[in-house]
Amino acid sequence: MDVLMYLITLFAVSSNVITVHATSVSSLQPSCPDHERLALLQFKNSFDIDCPPVSPYGYLGIIPYAKLKSWVGGQGANANCCSWDGVFCNSKTGHVIGLNLTASCISGTFPPNSTIFNLSYLRKLVLNYNDFNYSRIPSELGQLSKLRVLGLFDSTFSGQIPVEISTLSKLTQLELGDDLTETQLLKLQNPSLEKLVQNLTNLQELFLANVDVSSTVPTILQNLTTLKHISMYGCNLQGELPPNLFGLPQLETLDMSSNHDISGSIPKFQSHSPLTFISLLGTSLSGEIPASIGGLARLEGLELSVCQLSGNIPSSLGNLTNLSRLNLAENDFTGVIPSSIANLTNLQGLYLSELNVMPGKLISNFAKLRKLTVVGLSGMKLGAMPFFANTTEIRELYLSNIQVTGQLPQWFANLTQLQILDLGGNHLEGPIPQWFAQLTNLQGLDLSYNNLFGNLATFSGLENLSFLILSGLNLTFSPTSQPNSYQFKLQLLALVSCNLTEFPEFLRDQTKLESLQLGQNHINGSIPQWFVNTSKESLLSFELSDNNLTGFEQPVTVLPWNRLEVFDISGNTFQGGLPIPPVSIQNYDVSNNLFTGVVPKQICMARSPIKLDLSNNNLSSQPIPHCIGDQLGDSLQVLNLRGNKFHGNIPRSFTSYCTLKMINLSENQLEGDLPRSLANCTLLEVLDVGNNRINDTFPSWLGSLPNLRVLVQSHNKFHGSISAEDSGPHFCCLRIIDLSHNLYTGDLPSSYLRNWSNMMAVDEKQSNSYDTQRTSVLELGGGKYVFMENFEYSMTITSKGSDRLYSKILKVFRVIDFSSNNFEGKIPDVIDKLKGLQALNLSNNHLEGRIPASVANMTDLESLDLSKNMLFGEIPTELPQLTSLEVFDVSYNQLEGPIPQGNQFDTFLSSSYEGNPRLCGIPLSKKCQNVDAQASPTMTNDVTNEDSKLIDWIIRSSGCVSGFIIGAIVTKLFITDKYHEWFMETFQRRPKRKVRRASRHQRRS
Repeated sequence: MDVLMYLITLFAVSSNVITVHATSVSSLQPSCPDHERLALLQFKNSFDIDCPPVSPYGYLGIIPYAKLKSWVGGQGANANCCSWDGVFCNSKTGHVIGLNLTASCISGTFPPNSTIFNLSYLRKLVLNYNDFNYSRIPSELGQLSKLRVLGLFDSTFSGQIPVEISTLSKLTQLELGDDLTETQLLKLQNPSLEKLVQNLTNLQELFLANVDVSSTVPTILQNLTTLKHISMYGCNLQGELPPNLFGLPQLETLDMSSNHDISGSIPKFQSHSPLTFISLLGTSLSGEIPASIGGLARLEGLELSVCQLSGNIPSSLGNLTNLSRLNLAENDFTGVIPSSIANLTNLQGLYLSELNVMPGKLISNFAKLRKLTVVGLSGMKLGAMPFFANTTEIRELYLSNIQVTGQLPQWFANLTQLQILDLGGNHLEGPIPQWFAQLTNLQGLDLSYNNLFGNLATFSGLENLSFLILSGLNLTFSPTSQPNSYQFKLQLLALVSCNLTEFPEFLRDQTKLESLQLGQNHINGSIPQWFVNTSKESLLSFELSDNNLTGFEQPVTVLPWNRLEVFDISGNTFQGGLPIPPVSIQNYDVSNNLFTGVVPKQICMARSPIKLDLSNNNLSSQPIPHCIGDQLGDSLQVLNLRGNKFHGNIPRSFTSYCTLKMINLSENQLEGDLPRSLANCTLLEVLDVGNNRINDTFPSWLGSLPNLRVLVQSHNKFHGSISAEDSGPHFCCLRIIDLSHNLYTGDLPSSYLRNWSNMMAVDEKQSNSYDTQRTSVLELGGGKYVFMENFEYSMTITSKGSDRLYSKILKVFRVIDFSSNNFEGKIPDVIDKLKGLQALNLSNNHLEGRIPASVANMTDLESLDLSKNMLFGEIPTELPQLTSLEVFDVSYNQLEGPIPQGNQFDTFLSSSYEGNPRLCGIPLSKKCQNVDAQASPTMTNDVTNEDSKLIDWIIRSSGCVSGFIIGAIVTKLFITDKYHEWFMETFQRRPKRKVRRASRHQRRS
């Protein structure tokens, strides 16, 4: 999978939000009142004012400016606060009516009793792009009753948005949230979104970014006819998108992107609609794009990527002559791309990646789209390189995985404006061409996973190059003793799977490196000290997984990179104590090494960690630090401590702010019970506590977790019977449950089985895995590029007869393992409702009764293990219908009769049936009588005559021969293969043919 496919260019925020110019004040303007001047000075003194050397908002063109440094006391002209930067006053009264402190380098905790709330005439308060250190938004904002504009965007506020904002009835513009990270710092649940806006009847702009709303889209929005701009992306909105929202009379912008649970369809559009921008990317909208979309004459941007849209792409899109951006990527469209798109002569950005449609004539008409600057065709089955030689304004070109072969064509050298070129994952071959040296504006290049080879020096003269991805290529490096021989200063370098054996020497010159990926190579020894010194101030992401590294050249206790967010050294042989990460760390992965000692407490000082993976080391036997539950729990999504020596109780400190999606504590020495505070982790998808010493009853209280899909408790001391709670959901989303090797008793939990609806669906696409993501931000050419990384969940599952480590758990993988307990009773008939189940293991229990014939309805079943129970009767003849079955084990039961034949049953070995002395037929050596009869009637009659004579002799002899002798003869008959089946047929209480009729009758009923 190529990397640049995940680079997403985001729009800059509107200019009215990022104004940073100083205020010019007329000399005739009156002075502000003293109490307001003092209030502003006290506000200033509440914070640190210090601009960073590198702007985190450079992608928006914002240069931070310390406006508050112009706020001074004393006498003279500067004493008038109306002359201060960012302060706006009423021209007649002098009262402060506006504060625009956007990107003013303010940092520190926002005090709830701030003197800014004394500015009772304030109409505009904009604090966007500052750092308030995860402060709560003060409820005292409700005192500013005249407020019309409130901007708290990208300023690191956290927690619940106060209800008092809903009392600001004069608000026309509200901006809340955070765009620099996908972590949802703000919540809007009490009050709800509906309650927040119900009084804001004058609202014209509603801007919420990555605010955790977790509710349906409120229909009350349809009544706010003043709305011009609605932007609520990444807010966990759910349910059907109200169709009337598109018809608001003044609505110009509608952005509901990155709300995966929004459903519904795109309605027909009204003519003369004022809509200029629509973004619904990353939702679950389905159906077709209505042809009426061609009537949106003012539309300039249309973002519909990563939805579930289908049908043909309407040709009416060609009527949108003002369209400058069209994104239809990653949908289920059919047919061809309409050639009418070539009529969009104002088009600058076109994104059609991952569409399974025919390119049609569009590919040959690119020359008509002379304003194109960005083209995304990655993942389309083009088969040939599209021709862009005459489209010379192109700045970004994404052509990964388009199934092209051959050498890179020479005409690429004509694209001298090119800034990003992505050709990864194709079948290009030959040497890396020298004409790359002509692309002097190139900033990002991905040639990964092709059959190309060459020297890195080919790119050495590209002084603007910042983003270089050459993973999977055969590279050489020119030895040089001259410093700074490479003109480029890279921000990201990916050399994964390049057969490297040491750190490339040219990295000595790379003083601006932010992300380095050297995983899956053969680098030996230690991390050189010269690299640590070179990158100490800049490095954000450092990935060295799956090499042969043993440590640092100079041992470190604390990682030396102060800004580091990603540290991945998994799959090496690092030894000693865990290196302490900086507080900026988000992904700390040291799994599969040889670390020893204790977990340093400093790990819990991380500000916003997302993944903590310490698995498969030799960390000392100590309790798991409690701070992992409370201090890290409000941002941590993945916690993996598998395969160490932790003991004691699991921390009980998981708070209501818990964001964990995956917890793996397996293969340790943990004791006690499961902490009930885990119920606070409502986002939890995977919980694995297998192979410990936990002593508890079945945690039915986890059944209310709405997202729990994987539950593993194997090899512990869980005990008691399992019964569903009387009310509430019963593990509604569960797909994998492993309760094996415990002490559970009673009947199988049929009340749960009938509620596991996610195990009932069949034929799901195996395209996704349970994972989470983190975000790396890079700035190239004035644009913001977000690099998404997946954190894939892994676990050990007993499936198909053996333990397997699944490094990527597919969402459609469905398993039930109740083996090695003390369950009793019958296999419940309700089991057949789980038609999507792929593995069922009920072995080594005390189950009795017959195998339900309805198991044949579980058409996705690949592994069925019922061994070591007390099941009796025949194996249902319907089971060969399970054509996906690869493992079948009914050994050591009390089954009888012929083994079914056909399909997969012709492949199972005799070990699948051993321990059932009354079974017969292939693959066992014991033949069934009726089979012999069909094969050779004459021989069967002869044997029957001989047997009849022999039994007559035994009966006549019973009067004169001792019972001992008769017993010996009967025993001899019993253990002789020739007479065993005859004896059973003759002397058993019920004739076998009657048993067979009863069995068929039972199946019919």
